[in-house]
Amino acid sequence: MTEIVVEIGMKLDKNLIYYHDLLTKNGLHLDYSCITHDIYYTKNNLEGLSESQMKNACIRLRNSNGINKEKQNEDDLLKKEQELVSEGYKKVFDTIKIDFQYCNSTMKSKIQIQDIKDIGLVVYYDNPDYYKYSEEEQRILLIKELNSYGFNLNEDDLGLDKLRTLYYQKEMYSINQNGK
Repeated sequence: MTEIVVEIGMKLDKNLIYYHDLLTKNGLHLDYSCITHDIYYTKNNLEGLSESQMKNACIRLRNSNGINKEKQNEDDLLKKEQELVSEGYKKVFDTIKIDFQYCNSTMKSKIQIQDIKDIGLVVYYDNPDYYKYSEEEQRILLIKELNSYGFNLNEDDLGLDKLRTLYYQKEMYSINQNGK
C-alpha cells in the first residue's frame, strides 16, 4: 500500500501570541523560527490545478533566515532569477512568511504556525505515524491531535491552500494541503 502524506493547513482566527501561549501551556516549546521569502516561477498554466500540482509546476527560489543561522547570498538568488527569466519562466508568486515551529520531545514532526503575507495566520501539521491511514482518517487524526494541544479546530473545516489562494486572490480550501 502506498503511503499518503496528509498535511493540514488550517487558517487561524486569533493572533500569534494567543497560539504561542496555548502551545507552551500544553507542553510544547518554540524550537525554531525564521523569515522565509519564496519566489515561484513557472512556464505552465496553473489554472484549475490543485495545491500540490501548482507547487510541482513551479520552481521555487527560497531565501530563509533563521535565528542564529548564516544569511543566504542574495546575489546567488538574483542570478538564479535572471537565469529563469532568460529561459522563459515567469514569476507567479512572491511570498513572505514568518514561521514558528513548536514541538515536544515525543513528536516526530513540528506544529508550524506561519504568518503569511496577504493570507494571515495558518497552522500546518503532518504526522508520519498517520501516513498508513487514508487521507480522510489522517486529516481527522491530525485535527484531533492539534485539538489535544489546545486548538479548537472543526473536523468538517477544510484547510487553506496557500498557492491557490494567492493565484485566485480569494481563499481556496481543500482536504489535504499536500494532496494531488
